[in-house]
Amino acid sequence: MKYLLYTLALSMVMITTNAQRPQERRPRTDEQSTKDNERGHQGRPNRANIEMFKTKFITDQLVLTPQEAEAFWPVYNEYKNGMRTIYKEKKENEIELQEAVLTVRKKLAAALKPILKSDTRINDALKIDKEFLKKMKNEMTHRRGGPPPPPRRD
Repeated sequence: MKYLLYTLALSMVMITTNAQRPQERRPRTDEQSTKDNERGHQGRPNRANIEMFKTKFITDQLVLTPQEAEAFWPVYNEYKNGMRTIYKEKKENEIELQEAVLTVRKKLAAALKPILKSDTRINDALKIDKEFLKKMKNEMTHRRGGPPPPPRRD
């Protein structure tokens, strides 16, 4: 009888613990919601923070003076907007996509010539996006605690 009572009590404890919500699905407190809004979903930085990091990274890498930065950012933002539209419109045809990208990059180089003055700095400005993406990828890999998953094979 005593073993039956212990078994029944243990079963009740196990049932009640299994009935509780998993940790990630519990309702969030106001403090947790505020932190999520600042950092993004599940502790990831949100788009505004990433843009801020990108701006700082590019400014530091190109060693922009305040006057250069004031002239550089409108040109760069126009370039980024042009690239977005190209990728949306021409993603089906790879040759047209690459030609349009090359045209926009040439326009960027010509627009940056009076701002950055040196061909080396212009070349660095053209490479900077790839460097930032590489840095972000490395940071995400480091935060996840290991190498990224293998690429998908379609």
